[in-house]
Amino acid sequence: MHALSFQLSALGIGLFLLGLGLGWWTAHFFQQHSRTACYQQLVRLRYAHQRLQQDFAELNQHAHYCEVEKEQALKQLTQSADLKNFEQLRLQLMHTRNQLRESTDLLAKREQQLRRLSDLTRLLKKHVRIPVLVANQANITHLTTQAHDLACLEGIDQSSIQKMHMLGILNCEQLAACSTEQLKLIQRLISEESIVPVAKWVKAARLLAQVPQTPNSMAN
Repeated sequence: MHALSFQLSALGIGLFLLGLGLGWWTAHFFQQHSRTACYQQLVRLRYAHQRLQQDFAELNQHAHYCEVEKEQALKQLTQSADLKNFEQLRLQLMHTRNQLRESTDLLAKREQQLRRLSDLTRLLKKHVRIPVLVANQANITHLTTQAHDLACLEGIDQSSIQKMHMLGILNCEQLAACSTEQLKLIQRLISEESIVPVAKWVKAARLLAQVPQTPNSMAN
């Protein structure tokens, strides 16, 4: 009985030692395999790092060469006559474009003024006519006395004289023969940008023409 127990104990101890040895060998095998795999991965990473360093050095050198070539090209470009001609043409084009814009604005303003002047002229010609009787009297007066030019009036400018000529008023006698309605419309036409002394001109014209004041004339 004791011999059987001893044999069983010895067998158990032997199996335990055998399992312990097998476990140690398995652990050692996996540890050696892991070390080998880690070493191989480390070698691959080191090789990749070296390749990256070489590529970075080549790219850096290539970038330096590109920078040098760019500086040389810019230096040649700044010294080139084509660039100077291009800059001059660009400045001339900008100046011409500004002049064209100013001319366009001025032309639009002049067209607006001409349309306004044309409308007022048509209005005056449609609604305001110098009476035939007054015109005949003025013609009779012209037979004995010479007509006074509008430039004789004090303070009148050439622009106002041209506008009056467009309305058919060529001398002081015709201006003196205008009625109150006619003078109001003349005032509206001539006073396009500033107020002008039409009443003062009418007084002077009547003195020059020696036309008596009528109830239909402007009272001043």
